[in-house]
Amino acid sequence: MNKILVGSYNDLEVSRITDFGYFFSTEEGDVFMPIRLANEELKVGETTTVFIYTDNERRWVATHEKPKGIVGEFTTLECKDTNKNGAFLDWGISKDLFVPFSEQSATHPMRKKKTYTVYVDLDRKTGRVFATSKLHKHLNTNTSDFSTNQEVFMYIAQEVELGYECIVNRKWLGLLYKNQIYSPLKLGKVVKGYISNIRPDGKLDLTTARPGYHEESIEKTAKTLLLKMKKTGGFIPFNDKSHPAEIKKEYKMSKKQFKQILGYLYKMGVVKFTAEGTELVDF
Repeated sequence: MNKILVGSYNDLEVSRITDFGYFFSTEEGDVFMPIRLANEELKVGETTTVFIYTDNERRWVATHEKPKGIVGEFTTLECKDTNKNGAFLDWGISKDLFVPFSEQSATHPMRKKKTYTVYVDLDRKTGRVFATSKLHKHLNTNTSDFSTNQEVFMYIAQEVELGYECIVNRKWLGLLYKNQIYSPLKLGKVVKGYISNIRPDGKLDLTTARPGYHEESIEKTAKTLLLKMKKTGGFIPFNDKSHPAEIKKEYKMSKKQFKQILGYLYKMGVVKFTAEGTELVDF
């Protein structure tokens, strides 16, 4: 017999079959899966992997559908509807994911068709799965194992005034500042980044650019720039005096990175600088 893990995947054995669906026997009672939620025909005694949630009457329901996030995970979902009790998010299955008002931002309650990053949790008293947008209480503030310039994975959680709040390596809170973003970002995506600063409050400052001078990376980017210059007649209207915002818009990098690349090409003897920009030598 198996113990039920509500809000997660379970491997259960079919105990009996009716015209309406399948029953699985566990040490805590039977679990029912309607025919419409099964993606294959099962036989008595056969074991299958199902996701389990509870219906409005707190009964266990099994499904072969795969939700966008299980208990213990962060996920980014669209709000389908709201009522006086809270919000309902598109969970990717027949069941919506409920977010009580008490688990939403007091100043920014959820609205229909807006997208939010939430933590999927389980109410141990009722056995119901719910979500919260109060991410901070599920994140670790002990950053003693991190170091500056360390490579990390950033889950883009939500846009804020200074940039984007990110969940670092699935468990820590980080902030990616606007001036450290060189290409469009989408909520719910995971991107590679680096730690630029470790703050005393347990938060991490982040960047998408690899810190410092790394010749292999510089060489690769320099080759790409050379190809672009050749396609534009051997000249670009940018040099080390160009405005950082213009460089960021055109090349998706900081002015510091751009100057490193130009410096590399200059030392190689393949470019020269003019008042109007940069041009290839002997093009």
